[in-house]
Amino acid sequence: MTEQTSDVLVSPLRDSREIAAFLRVSESTLSRWRAEKKGPPFIRIGGVTRYRIEQVEQWLTSLDTDEHA
Repeated sequence: MTEQTSDVLVSPLRDSREIAAFLRVSESTLSRWRAEKKGPPFIRIGGVTRYRIEQVEQWLTSLDTDEHA
């Protein structure tokens, strides 16, 4: 018998709840940041907001860099 391994697709996109928890802010804060164009980059797919964790991490790094400039 041959053992098959199946590749599990994991989305690189995270929802607002996950990103709010990651940043330790409320979902409403994240929503306000989106409205004010202040927070991490996001995309909308079918009206649903999603984030790429790599872009959120880059955004965090840029905040740290801005503070030391």
